Amino acid sequence: READFRGADVTDVKWPRKRMRGHTSAVYAVAVTSDGQHIVSGSWDETVRVWSMASGEEVRRLEGHTFTVSAVALTPDGQHIVSGSGDKTIRVWSMASGEEVRRLKGHTREVLAVAVTLDGQHIVSGSDDKTVRVWSMASGENVRRLRGHTTEVAAVAVTPDDQHIVSGSSDKTVRVWSMLSGEEVRRLEGHTGWVRAV
Repeated sequence: READFRGADVTDVKWPRKRMRGHTSAVYAVAVTSDGQHIVSGSWDETVRVWSMASGEEVRRLEGHTFTVSAVALTPDGQHIVSGSGDKTIRVWSMASGEEVRRLKGHTREVLAVAVTLDGQHIVSGSDDKTVRVWSMASGENVRRLRGHTTEVAAVAVTPDDQHIVSGSSDKTVRVWSMLSGEEVRRLEGHTGWVRAV
């Protein structure tokens, strides 16, 4: 049976709920373009797919990862898709052509989370290797490595002013880091289980 997920336009009640079919295994991550026109998904089937919100049709299939695609994000200008995978890489794709434009290597285990800064200059990633990393969008260089979590980093986010990174881990903590220095500035404790989203 094909894996599927559903998308709905909550601003227009005339739009019916839609089911996008195409992935051949579990869907692990989804993102929506800022204009609301497309959905991007990542799957255990090793592909990233782009779907039309209006029709529910698959409009692009991005192939290249060699293991589960566990995270997807979009650049603020909507021009690029960022994906993270169990193959330990982060890939940047052209939204228009579907071509891979950059491959980022450095994590030593699965990449579980990705985010893009609001200015579009950096990618932030979290991994099973216990690190959070910051990458230059322009060069693909790993410009910062944040260490402190004691187990996998399953979630990352960036504050709207691009000054701080927030990460969540199976070590049950949420941590706040300085984007500029890479220093941990706050640790939030209280969860009794894995932190999977921030």
